[in-house]
Amino acid sequence: MKIIHTGDLHLKKFYKGSLPLEISNKLLEDGWRALGELFDFSNEVDADIILIAGDLFEREFFNLKDLNRFLDLIKCVRAKVFLAFGNHDYLSGDNLFLKVDLPDNLYIFKNELDYFELSELNTRIYGISYDNYSFKRDFKELDLDEKFINIGLFHSDLKDERYLPLDIKFLKKFNYVALGHIHKREKVLENTYYSGSLIPLSFKDKGKRGIIFLDDNKKIIEFKSFSKREFISLEIKVTNEMRFSEILSLIQEKIEKNNLYRINLSGNNKHSLDLENFLRENLSAFYFEIINNISEDDSEIKIKDEFILDLLGNFSNSQIESDARELSKKYILEQYYDI
Repeated sequence: MKIIHTGDLHLKKFYKGSLPLEISNKLLEDGWRALGELFDFSNEVDADIILIAGDLFEREFFNLKDLNRFLDLIKCVRAKVFLAFGNHDYLSGDNLFLKVDLPDNLYIFKNELDYFELSELNTRIYGISYDNYSFKRDFKELDLDEKFINIGLFHSDLKDERYLPLDIKFLKKFNYVALGHIHKREKVLENTYYSGSLIPLSFKDKGKRGIIFLDDNKKIIEFKSFSKREFISLEIKVTNEMRFSEILSLIQEKIEKNNLYRINLSGNNKHSLDLENFLRENLSAFYFEIINNISEDDSEIKIKDEFILDLLGNFSNSQIESDARELSKKYILEQYYDI
């Protein structure tokens, strides 16, 4: 038996913040591309089961046209597809999936724990869908028939009471548990995994994303990436001695064309705003944003000219002359030392 475990696709995600519309639209289409490639992969390896562990879509923005697009993809895949809805696509009465005829190979879980039995595979798939954004149930009394291969499909945060927390003893009852909600791939127990999101969705999603593929015949569990791009944070430290062109080259050589970058500038530079504007005008990337934490503090610059030091030393410590000394020092640094 071959199983694909995925989740947290967030189709029709609304990208908040400063992303231009053109970039947002490309990221939205990335999700559909990855889903299509996932189904192509399923057919290539002749998978038996696809498990989608919730947050397939964003319910505020997902419309009937989107649903039909999804169902057309489902019709092209040979595997049986099981879907448990999560907190972003929860199965209340207005969920579009309840208003259309579903393909024969698509199975959706309702709001009470249930299972679908695949007698030809001697397997039962257990799952449950949220009926609102926050969802909790108690499954401690569940007894599984050990004559079957028992698989669990849940959208759960094991550390947050709002999102279907599951007891470790409950999880251990299954042969395999496919979890969604956490976007980072993670092994929870020997039989329990988060697949992570299908593709990276924000700067919180570091690294590549994809699916978990299980081949029971070969006794393997492996990760397969479906990331076309990554969200990457770059830490760039600058100094007063570095030329703008040098800093630009340092950053540009780290940039790959398909990725999105958050560039965190730190260190010291007397022209930090000019540098930031220079980078915005000259950097080339699919998308980048700049966080400017550069200090313009000139306290490290020492006046070494003895004549100027003597001049500044002639000021008394009265408030007026002390202020005059600081103004003179600032003027000298700006004019004489070009600070």
